[in-house]
Amino acid sequence: MTKEQFIDQYLDKYEQAHPDERIDYDKLREEADCAWYDREVDKGHKTEHDLTPEQEKNAKAWRKGAKSQAAVDAYGKTHVKRERKPNEVKRQVMTFLLDALRINSGCCPLAPDAVLTNPERQIDFTLGGKSYTLTLTEHRAPKPKA
Repeated sequence: MTKEQFIDQYLDKYEQAHPDERIDYDKLREEADCAWYDREVDKGHKTEHDLTPEQEKNAKAWRKGAKSQAAVDAYGKTHVKRERKPNEVKRQVMTFLLDALRINSGCCPLAPDAVLTNPERQIDFTLGGKSYTLTLTEHRAPKPKA
């Protein structure tokens, strides 16, 4: 039985059961539509509201992700937050630069209010009424030429 046949049959049965009642056909069609989808789902048939194979795969990944504590994005990729190893060389360079700004080899410090915002990356300070940020970037080693 097709969807339209089911809806027509549903309307006919309702009209026969309630002959004296004033019927709102739009509301009744919507109710019949819901009943048809419920019937199809109960029978295990595919409907237009089912998930596509890709969406089903992503939903399965989300269900698995809840158990494994790995984050899964909308495309099914898992992302695990990893701890970065501390970079002692960068920490030493930032400490040296912070001391240079605060202490200065001359008579007075250059920026006594300098703050180490990120121990391996960033120093914030003010100089002459303007705010500055000093960011340290470590570049990757160049690839060997073949």
